[in-house]
Formats: sequence, C-alpha cells, structure tokens
Amino acid sequence: MALYVAFCLPIVVLILARRRLGAVNAASGLVVYGVLVMLYEHAGFTFAYTLGGLSQEGFIAPPHARVHAFMAAIYATIGMMAFAVMGSTLLRQRSRLAWYVLLAAVIAGGSVEVVMNGPVGLLYRHTSPPNPIAGANLLWLYLVAWVGALLISRRAVFGAETSRNGRRDASDK
Repeated sequence: MALYVAFCLPIVVLILARRRLGAVNAASGLVVYGVLVMLYEHAGFTFAYTLGGLSQEGFIAPPHARVHAFMAAIYATIGMMAFAVMGSTLLRQRSRLAWYVLLAAVIAGGSVEVVMNGPVGLLYRHTSPPNPIAGANLLWLYLVAWVGALLISRRAVFGAETSRNGRRDASDK
C-alpha cells in the first residue's frame, strides 16, 4: 500500500500545484507521468515476459509470437514517448487537438483496460486497490493522471479566445 501511495503522490502534487504551475503545465506533467506509469505497467511487463524474466515458465508462446509481442512493446514505447511529447508541448500551447487526443485515449484505452484487464477481466482480472501484489495497484494511475489532466486543462484550452494562428491567448493560465 505504501508503494501505491508513493506513486499517487506526483498526481496529487501536480493537481494541488496547478494554480502555481499553471493549469496546462500541471496537465502536461500529469500526461507525462501517466505515460511513465503505463510504460512501466504494460511495456515493462511485456518486455520482462518475452525475455523470460518474470516467471519460471516465462512467456509461454512460440518464438515467433514472442518476438511480435516484444516488438509490440517496442512500438508501444515509441508511441507513448510521442504521446508524452504531445502532452508536454501541444497541450502547453492549449491545443484542442492534444486535449481531444488525450480524451480519446482515456475513453478508448480506459474502456479496453477495464473490460480486458480490469474488474471485468476478459483477458486477466487485475484487481482494484488495495491489492496485496506489489505494484498491481499502479495499473489505474495513468487513467487517474490523464483524467486529472483533462479536468484541470479544460478551461485553459477551451476558455480562451483563438487567435488567427490557432493558438490560445496565453493570458489564461
């Protein structure tokens, strides 16, 4: 449980500091933090399983399937890094596109997460906190961080006037 609280702390700090940092800067931090949690949880476990590091039996699949799972984790990592760049640059520029991309990721990815890996658990029933398995409670933190980013940046992204170049007025923090 202490590990879970420690991993929740950056989310709480960024949300509480949003007035000092500015809403879009805090939201950008939440997007990047969510990416890091997701990379640890999804790509990290995929790498560990495909390389045989997490269980005695390893990733039980033929080598051809293992290499595809491994490469999917590679491209997921690249995609998440691009997502982090989007969150730390375009969202700071109050881009509606960035906000909608984040919303789509929360709705589509979060829904699939709940159905396939959450309480419904069609592929695996990952329990919700508190879970006695170390690190198991971290699964949901990226969704919490991204929903927080959407909520605290909404007014800054949609509340300011749009100039001719499509950027928001920087006076609205």
